[in-house]
Amino acid sequence: MPFRSDRKPIIWAFSASRLRKVLETAAPLYADRAEVRVFDRSFEDALETARLLTQAEERVDAFVAAGSNGTYLRDHAPVPVALVDVSTADALQALGLARTLGRRVGVVNFRQVLPGLDRWRDLLRGVQIDQRTYLTPEDARAAVADLAARGFEVVVGPGPACELAEAAGLKSVLLYSFECVCETIERAIEMAQVVRAERERREQLASVIAHVDEAVVGVDANERIAVVNPGTERLLGRKSADLIGKRLSSVAPELGLARVLETGAPELRSFQKLGGRSLVVSRIPVRHDGVVTGAVLTCQDSRTLLRVDRDLRSELRPRRFIARYELAGIVGGSAAIRTVRTLAGRYAATEGTVLITGESGTGKEMVAQGIHNASRRRDRPFVAINCAAFPEALLESELFGYEEGAFTGSRRGGRAGLFEAAHTGTIFLDEVGDVPVTLQTRLLRVLQERQVLRLGSNDPTPVDVRVLAATNRDLKREIGRGAFREDLYYRLAILPILVPPLRARREDVAPIAQALLRDALARHGAPDVLPVALGLVLPWLERYAWPGNVRELENVLERVAILYSHHASDPEEVAAEELRAVLPELFQPPAAPADADLRSARGAEEVAVIRRVLGECGGNVGEAARRLGVGRSTLYRKLRTA
Repeated sequence: MPFRSDRKPIIWAFSASRLRKVLETAAPLYADRAEVRVFDRSFEDALETARLLTQAEERVDAFVAAGSNGTYLRDHAPVPVALVDVSTADALQALGLARTLGRRVGVVNFRQVLPGLDRWRDLLRGVQIDQRTYLTPEDARAAVADLAARGFEVVVGPGPACELAEAAGLKSVLLYSFECVCETIERAIEMAQVVRAERERREQLASVIAHVDEAVVGVDANERIAVVNPGTERLLGRKSADLIGKRLSSVAPELGLARVLETGAPELRSFQKLGGRSLVVSRIPVRHDGVVTGAVLTCQDSRTLLRVDRDLRSELRPRRFIARYELAGIVGGSAAIRTVRTLAGRYAATEGTVLITGESGTGKEMVAQGIHNASRRRDRPFVAINCAAFPEALLESELFGYEEGAFTGSRRGGRAGLFEAAHTGTIFLDEVGDVPVTLQTRLLRVLQERQVLRLGSNDPTPVDVRVLAATNRDLKREIGRGAFREDLYYRLAILPILVPPLRARREDVAPIAQALLRDALARHGAPDVLPVALGLVLPWLERYAWPGNVRELENVLERVAILYSHHASDPEEVAAEELRAVLPELFQPPAAPADADLRSARGAEEVAVIRRVLGECGGNVGEAARRLGVGRSTLYRKLRTA
């Protein structure tokens, strides 16, 4: 039955003796705060009644009982039990009343004698007192019979002892006072409020986890199952009613939480086999006031996780990746690269637009990711786009988005552009120098107004983005040629960073090579040969000019790693001829300067220069023609006639 927060607590009191009359007298006093019901039951009868009633539609929040009844219920009942305790005042009041009935008084109490009786001798002068204890009804009957045989006149004790005394012809005084009973009911109401709050919390939790597909199990400090969801029922093939209250280790030893309860240390995303199924399991301790009070187990089918991962990778395309690099990961100790790291760290603390310049392959995007990860936006999106990789029409829709029907083939409902996708985060415009002039005006407006106007829309969308841009072009020269807007340049170059080419910081070749080769050898299963491989190739690496910069260095070291993975057992066997075959560029004589004038070269030399510069430009014919000082048509003609 669902928890009803508007109802009063329900208290059930059990007694088959004179205490029942006191309980019935006190119960109406709490009618405005609780529903107190009194049952004429004891021992097993009380427990059976409690079980039957708690299984009914009406729920009970706490029990009230005394003596043997209370102890028995406390050890077996499904809800908290408030025991009627005897205070010093209660005992003195009962003994004072007994003195008026006789001079020989026997105290028959459950489990314990009344403490400090010797201190009361002066108050009870002239009264002979003998104390007895009992655990079972037979013990109580024997104690009363012995007192009667010895001439005692009055018995003070709980209800069962009083009834046995009167049956033996003795007078009796109930040990529990009316005030004592009222205090116990008050305590039961407090227990009920705690129980109801805990029940409400459990039911809310059960309601939440019932809608979770994965299996969830909550246990208490003794590893007894307190809550399960339908996913757990399906996983274990058992109903929750058959699981609640059992130790998880006895139900499914493979999923036990005993170690987590003992150590208090979480165990996240471990693999577990259960009945032929492969599960991803997490075990998490639950603490209250710093003390481990339970634990939670979650289980997911590994096949389901693989499907979800595949769907996410399909939905979140590569352009929406999280920045992976940190500024500390930029390797190198040269003064030039230290300057890059210092500037990037300073700029990360601001919101200004950063323009990162440098040759292709120098690691401009790594610097951009490092700035993002060092900024206050580190936990927000990092969206990157290579502006040179898209035709003009497609680049416009990618950057700014479009409304439904904006053009033929547009997606139903339209689509947000990358500026909107980067909202609250960072957008990285790589190769910004290749943005067509016709789009530069729109880009400038977004940077100025921080609003995006989708294609086909008249309503601008505000965006909160940090802009980082990069280019390998000389934008000032592009401005002179009319290929780049001057106002856009000054809007982008608020915080400039120049990443120097590798040939300008040769002292960084060794540490970069070591890091890259270590990773490459690990991928190819030969990590132990790093010292030998690096020692052999490093002299050649340090002499090479690296027109392709770090990207070319990474490619070269990938080949070295593959070579040494075939000689992992004896890396000293790698011969110079074999290395020369794998790394021909390292053994060629120095090439002509990259900015050579094509008109000064002839024949084969012209073709060699063209091909080298094309390689440096990543196959971009327009960029190669610009660097060589000729037209694109001239470049194509010379390549065709070579």
